[in-house]
Amino acid sequence: MPRKPTLSPTKIATYLTCALKYRYVYVDRIGRFYQRARAGFSFGSTLHGVLEEFHSGGEQADAAQMLVTYEKKWISAGYESAEHEREHKATGAQIVAAYHAAAVERVELGVKTLLTEKQISADMGEFNLIGRVDRVDEHPDGTLEVVDYKSGRQQTEQVELDGNLAMSVYQLILMTAHPGRRVIASIYSLRTGHKATTELGERAGPFREEIMRLGHETLFREFDELRPVRIPACDDCDFLPRCSGYWREE
Repeated sequence: MPRKPTLSPTKIATYLTCALKYRYVYVDRIGRFYQRARAGFSFGSTLHGVLEEFHSGGEQADAAQMLVTYEKKWISAGYESAEHEREHKATGAQIVAAYHAAAVERVELGVKTLLTEKQISADMGEFNLIGRVDRVDEHPDGTLEVVDYKSGRQQTEQVELDGNLAMSVYQLILMTAHPGRRVIASIYSLRTGHKATTELGERAGPFREEIMRLGHETLFREFDELRPVRIPACDDCDFLPRCSGYWREE
């Protein structure tokens, strides 16, 4: 049997931003030839690796042990200079120490970590809806909370969180897998410890219908006839050199 196609928040966001970029990455699969290393991605990946090891180890490591892990997992790619890298490394060490202190408080409140850096999925018929979560917690009252780490921001505004595509997808998947249980989602700003929380709740039905529509559209769209069109997102796109070449030929 052929594998069922998948749809993820990243795929959806890419498609809604630029269908041609979606084609390059997920249909033609040429992203590895264009996508470049970025300091923000390296910094975030390092922190995610440290926190994953902390939680998967039963949250037994103390702050000093977490910092040892941080040194081992440090990723140097993408920084503009040695000084730029040192600044980020110092900031990351502070983040790790603060995260450990917050984790101790969370355990004392009876909150349990169920998943960390895991893929979750839900069968949507024509496709599987998938997402990779940073962490899923279970509260004493049975509530499931998806926690998404952000390493580059100070805080998240509530209006932004309520409309966040990825957080809505994660909630929909968990609601499908755990009917009857309350599901919430939070963005945790690692630099400050600020956390904002939202709940899909009654919006889950309409949101599911929109995801089904987008999934069908991306699965059956003819991408071969797409041509590059200049949009605001072009300025920071890794594929700009490819599209620029097309425009020059035109």
